[in-house]
Amino acid sequence: MRAAEFAAVLARTKTIPLEQGFQWYPYDTLASLLSLAPLLRMHFRDLARAAASGPMLDIGCGDGDLALFWASLGSRVTAIDNPPTNYNLMKGIRVLSGRLDLPVEIVQMNVDSQFTLEGGTYGFALLLGILYHLKNPYYVLETLAQRVRYCILSTRVATETKARTKIGHEPLAYLLDHREANDDATNFWIFSPAGLRRLAKRTGWRVIGDTLVGCTRHPNPVDPDKDGRMFMFLESQRLSIPAEVKLLDGWTEVTEFNSAWTLKEFSIEARVLDNSKPSRFFLGFSLMREMVADTPVTMFCTVNGVQMKPQTFKQSGEHFFESLIPDEIGNTDTLCFEFTVDHRYKPETDPRDLGVIVPFTRAIHGISENLTFWLG
Repeated sequence: MRAAEFAAVLARTKTIPLEQGFQWYPYDTLASLLSLAPLLRMHFRDLARAAASGPMLDIGCGDGDLALFWASLGSRVTAIDNPPTNYNLMKGIRVLSGRLDLPVEIVQMNVDSQFTLEGGTYGFALLLGILYHLKNPYYVLETLAQRVRYCILSTRVATETKARTKIGHEPLAYLLDHREANDDATNFWIFSPAGLRRLAKRTGWRVIGDTLVGCTRHPNPVDPDKDGRMFMFLESQRLSIPAEVKLLDGWTEVTEFNSAWTLKEFSIEARVLDNSKPSRFFLGFSLMREMVADTPVTMFCTVNGVQMKPQTFKQSGEHFFESLIPDEIGNTDTLCFEFTVDHRYKPETDPRDLGVIVPFTRAIHGISENLTFWLG
């Protein structure tokens, strides 16, 4: 709904032409949200965590439609593009940003060369329709993994060559000839789905989910009617720390919907699997409407006996208990989290003193997907 409303605003704004000799980018960039919608609905918790975890990057921003949309939702956004390869030398995003009065930082940068990102760590990056225009996709993804917690990526893929050689299940890439696809000399690498997943893994990303849109039956790297696009949702392995997590006291059984109630006092033990000390942790959980109907819900937490700042939640839905890990907790392999939940909710059909609901979004990984440790 918000995307449709913002698309209407953009359309009205773009009825006023750019200066003579320049035109608006001719493609509907916001339409990519429709392709992304099933993937993001499936991994909504991860998207919420990404949006809350820091400022956003839109790399290859075009006229800035997506960057400005996220800015309209309150996100801090940096939009990056390279004027020589941008459709209108980045005049479009500068004009739109001014006309809509939205605070987007606009950066001119060629990410296909040696580049650095200013500032601290970013929450997530959009890298939509850019990867096959890059000569050095490995370098770009590896560099982003060191500074960006999450990435939403799309690029053209192929499961067979034009000569019908099957490549879909092999970790390969097809190097396009000059103007072989779309009469565009800036098209380079078309990965197989297996090759794209391998690239993500080798450059420091974990694939949360992916989906194929467009031509889903035998897409190839060349023919316009065989254009298949892979959308991927990635989490940086360079900024998160792997851990083995064990449920201690205060947990109920896992339901058929892959979630579990806690009691009002519950605990978790986490064993960090490398020598890095995490600086921050997130615990994902859900609140029912009845739980916040009368009074807010307050959560308390200690880590290895050190009290964290209590956090209060006033609305139902998905939430995160987020906190820095204090300096007085040394570089230890094992962390013990003890939570206390304060609310008045008491279900009539359950005599237990229930706390909050913790979803197990990927049951094979268990609670480790909901308790996340970050560097930086």
